[in-house]
Order: sequence, then C-alpha cells, then structure tokens
Amino acid sequence: MKNYKVRLYPTIKQKEMLEQHFNGYRFAYNLCLEYKSTLWKDYKKNISGFDMQKELFILNKEIDFLSICKVECIRDAALNVDKSYKKFFNGNGFPKFKSRKGIQSFAAYQSINIKDNKIKFFKNNIKFRTSQWLSKKLENNKIKRVTFKKDLEGKYWASLLIDKKENLELLKLEKSVGIDLGLKDLIITSDGEFFENKKYLKNQYYKLRTLQRKFAKSKKNGKNREKLRIKIANKHNKISNQRFHYYHQITNTLIRENQTICIESLKIKEMVKNRSLSKSISDVSWGLLTQMLEYKCKWYGRELIKINTYFPSSKQCSNCGNIKKELKLSERI
Repeated sequence: MKNYKVRLYPTIKQKEMLEQHFNGYRFAYNLCLEYKSTLWKDYKKNISGFDMQKELFILNKEIDFLSICKVECIRDAALNVDKSYKKFFNGNGFPKFKSRKGIQSFAAYQSINIKDNKIKFFKNNIKFRTSQWLSKKLENNKIKRVTFKKDLEGKYWASLLIDKKENLELLKLEKSVGIDLGLKDLIITSDGEFFENKKYLKNQYYKLRTLQRKFAKSKKNGKNREKLRIKIANKHNKISNQRFHYYHQITNTLIRENQTICIESLKIKEMVKNRSLSKSISDVSWGLLTQMLEYKCKWYGRELIKINTYFPSSKQCSNCGNIKKELKLSERI
C-alpha cells in the first residue's frame, strides 16, 4: 500500500461540505477525548474506541450539524482518540484537543471513486490536479482510504491510500556507506562526500520575525491580522517544501548508489535541550532525513543499519581501533 497526495480545487458548495465535515469531526474528537479523560479521572473507568463509536452513532442522529455529515467520518474520531491514548502510554505526548485555528482533517473509507481527475465523495465530484501517470494510477487502483486536509493557508489536499503491491527493488550492489549527521554539513559520508546544510529556516528567519511582530501588534479579528496569518503560514510551508525537496534528492542519491547504509541513531529530544543549538537542530531535521531513509530502504530493497547512540564512534580510531576516553570538541576532526 502506498500514499499519494494531491491538491484539491473545490467549488464554493464543495468547500461548505468539507467545512461541515471538518467541524463535525473536530467536535466529535474533542467530545470523545473529554468523555474518555473524565471517565478515568472521576470513576477510574476506561472506555474503548468501539464503545465510543456506538455512542457517537446515537448522537449523530440527535445533533443537526452532525447528521448532515457522512457517518463514518464522524465515528472515526472515536477510534483516533483511542489510538492517541495508546501512543501516549507508549511514550508519546498526551492527546490534545483540536482547535478550529489549526490544520483540519478527516478520513473516509467507503464509496471513494476517481474519474477524470475528480474524487467522488458524498455526492460531490471534487477536482484535483496531478500528473497523467498518477491520475491513471489512482483511477485503475482501489482506494482504501482518503484523508481530506485543509492547511493553515486555506488550501485543500487529499491523501489517497492505494491497495497495490509493487516491486520497487533495485539491482543489488556491493557498495556500502556510513553517514555522519552534522550541523556545519548536513551529511558527511565515509567516502568523503559532503552534503550542504541549506539552513532554510535561518535564511527566512528575519522575514518571519518581521511578519510575526506585525501579527502580534495587529487588531484581533481584523482583516489585516488574517492576511498576516496566511503570509506566515505561507513562509512556513515554503521552508518545509524546500527541505522536503532537498532531502528527497539526498536520500535518492544514497539509495541508488549504495546497498547498505549505516547511520547513527541520535536522541534529538535530549539534544534540543541545548539552548545554544536548539534552533539549528530543529532547522536541520535529522529525524525527517532518517525517516525518509527508513521507508525508502524498505521500498527499494536496501539495508539500513542504525548504530547505537552510545557507541564511541567519535572517540575510536578508524585505523587501529583505539578508544580515547576523553575527547574535547576542539580536538575532533
């Protein structure tokens, strides 16, 4: 199964329909989260996602603005609350209430059809634009799930999950490489190749700071405030898109040229606590790069080896294997 993302171009009526679903899903999610947390806090009782779904089904008929939405999209909120709680017990943060000012989304699973660059959903044919290759692929394969999303700029997107097994494995090579992640240079390979750290956030920092100051001083609920909010969201989207594009180029190069890739596993959450480097570490996004390498290695039949965080790679001599116990930052090469 593979996910593909396309930009939607809904009409005014279709936007209204999508907004109704965004609002309904957000209301259902927040209601389930409050219900589940209150039950545990007051009565030490846990309720499953399926039990909350049953209660949502009854509410769906009684509340007017929920009854005009597709039932499965609203009921999906109960399962997602349950999933977020399970993630919390596995070490993630506590689930938060969804805000109408944030990114909006909901998912649909049934009766999703694609024809002539249009997604048929809830008696609406919503236009999207993409390449001819992807358009044919979406039409000819079964859609398992579609996630509708509205970003902070007000743009609409759809992520489509296709149920198709593809053999993407590349020809096997004998070459292997070790990569070192850094701030001065993004990647230094064992072959001596350097990949530049483009510092996308730092390059846009002064423009962002100016816009954010204007936004902070603007009148609440005013038109200028909304325009500034969209401009700030636009800047952040531009930064993330540039970073994604660059990291895709790097990972594709590494995957094409090497059979085995060795990478250090870093504790980024601990590293970000360093105040002098936290902004640079957040900007460089090592986690995103590692994530891309992981799923691309699975797709293309490559091997990714993660080195233990506490392995003394910097202190160990590459020739004789001797380990220097105390190594200052100024002594590193």
